[in-house]
Amino acid sequence: MPVLSQLRLELRSVIEHYALPALALLLPWPLAYRLLRLLARYPGLYEEEWRPALAQAQRLALVPIDNALDWAWRYRTVRLVDHADYWLSRLRRHRWLDRHVDRRGAWPALDTPAVGAFFHWCAGMWAVRALLAAGHPSSVLAGRFSTRSMGGARLGYLYGHIRLRELARASGGPLIYAPRTVQQSLSALAAGRWVIGTPDVPPSETRIAAPVTLFGRSGQMPEGLLLIARQAGVPVVVFTLALDFDSGRRELRVEGPFDPNDPTLMQRIASTWEGLIREKSWAFSLWPMMSAFFVDPPPQAPAPAAD
Repeated sequence: MPVLSQLRLELRSVIEHYALPALALLLPWPLAYRLLRLLARYPGLYEEEWRPALAQAQRLALVPIDNALDWAWRYRTVRLVDHADYWLSRLRRHRWLDRHVDRRGAWPALDTPAVGAFFHWCAGMWAVRALLAAGHPSSVLAGRFSTRSMGGARLGYLYGHIRLRELARASGGPLIYAPRTVQQSLSALAAGRWVIGTPDVPPSETRIAAPVTLFGRSGQMPEGLLLIARQAGVPVVVFTLALDFDSGRRELRVEGPFDPNDPTLMQRIASTWEGLIREKSWAFSLWPMMSAFFVDPPPQAPAPAAD
């Protein structure tokens, strides 16, 4: 890659992953959020993410998008908040949760650890922190970053590396990487840690997928978390952390525990995920990969993205 092009990539990474998100440290969160939301109005921010996300959301037509420009602004805001949460989690104590997070449901009182399922919806770092703050250390199923996955920027790759280190610190346990995911997960559960992961990764990235109904269509979702829970004989808890776009407040939502042997549980998780996307479609970060969740999805005419 030409030197000038590489320098542009590195500069973009500095702005999008370091400089702008770190501004959240300079102000109380309500004011910091207003600043981040204002900065997210700039359409060049996270352009390599929001344009394909919007195009895919419009193409699949799973949810109505009445105002593409507003949708893109909200998407960029969530991405900026997600990166700001790295810096906040790194330098703020657990009591940040008490000040800025509302609760719907409570972590269940269990005699055993559990398998937790959360989603690539809104921002998840503080959801993991909330689990640890409740006295439940966990090991997160994670994927490694590469320079390519971070847009080719070396500073982006560095950010991905330090973000994973913070995720491990925030969870209170070592991360779990492939291979030997199941064996590592069973060991973590035996050691008293929860195992948590995201069932909304594209089924093409896993060997184990279960049939579900999504948006009225035949679909599939990875079943690995449920298989781990069944083998370990532990319950499943579903949780997520919503972001209120107007105020920046969070809402921790916890459901369960559920019996992993319940044949309807996979569909329940899929329906919960669908409901989240219907609620805030701009908060889902993996839109470009969405077609992988459907079995022979009907063709859609391309739709123009926002300017």
